[in-house]
Amino acid sequence: MVPRNINVPSIDPRQLVDSHGQAALGDLIAQTGYVIQNRLLGDLKHALRSGKPWLIEGPRGGGKTALAEALAAACNLPCFYLQGMQGLSLDDVLYSWDREGQNQWVRQATASGKSLAEARRQQWSREYLILGEALGAFDLASERDIAPVLIIDEADKLAEHIEDMLLQLLGRGWAHVPRYGDIGIRDCGQWPVVVLLSNDIRHDLSPPLRSRCVYSWLEPPTPREEVRILRARVPTASARLLADVVKIINCIRGIGGVTDKPGLRESIDLLTALVGYEPITWSEELIDEHLCFLGKRNKDRANLEKGVARLLQAIRLPHPDIDRWVESACADHVSKLEKSEESV
Repeated sequence: MVPRNINVPSIDPRQLVDSHGQAALGDLIAQTGYVIQNRLLGDLKHALRSGKPWLIEGPRGGGKTALAEALAAACNLPCFYLQGMQGLSLDDVLYSWDREGQNQWVRQATASGKSLAEARRQQWSREYLILGEALGAFDLASERDIAPVLIIDEADKLAEHIEDMLLQLLGRGWAHVPRYGDIGIRDCGQWPVVVLLSNDIRHDLSPPLRSRCVYSWLEPPTPREEVRILRARVPTASARLLADVVKIINCIRGIGGVTDKPGLRESIDLLTALVGYEPITWSEELIDEHLCFLGKRNKDRANLEKGVARLLQAIRLPHPDIDRWVESACADHVSKLEKSEESV
């Protein structure tokens, strides 16, 4: 678990949406540098109000994990994180027992005069119960006024038996621990904010798991949206450099020989790397030096190396739409900074 900052007040996103609307939550998330798409913001509103887990699918590098993390950071909520992978077990997801501690308790209890049967009954106490990430989030929600965020990343990598473990918890809010009892919270309005993320690559999530969720597909951002996102994520970049990077990325996405097209993650990485070169003097050599951020397969990298001249031409050619979007994004950014300073 990543704890919240105890020196900063936490915000209940459910209450914020109910009292001030989804736009207020979108503005709050934007303060972390994440610009959420309007359709996703509407879906998030429904997930919060219903208490249901939120399943977001979409291509890799599109900002799914960053969105879940931005929500936790914006509201200053504790964050539990479960990474989908082979080898996850009951211990990682729900619970396990401290066997060594239990055995020691039984030995000490019988030495002090308790019967063996009584000592064995008492070993199944909360003191020796170790909660996994998923059940730990629901347990914390049952104890505090502010619900945590539970991120289940790359859920398409979860084995079927792990999905089955999660069904009761994500559908009812609690899980039964044999010899101990139920753990969690039945009031769905107090559940953790559960966000499942999937690249939809490894295997299809089961219908029972999907049916428990509010569903979203994260579309790749339009060029205009990408400008706003890049401006928010890399605010130190100049307007000119921002426009140039968007031109490069759009040009690559139109090259047929590149099979694994650069996503938002690659755009952010490239812009961040180039900030240190400002003011930029573009050349084929400079572009070639940064292809490592853009070509993620051997054949793609080779095709990009052959097309460096085309990328350089894309930078130099005028693109009125991109220039207009960049100008608008920069003006909005300055306006928000001025309002923030006035409020302080």
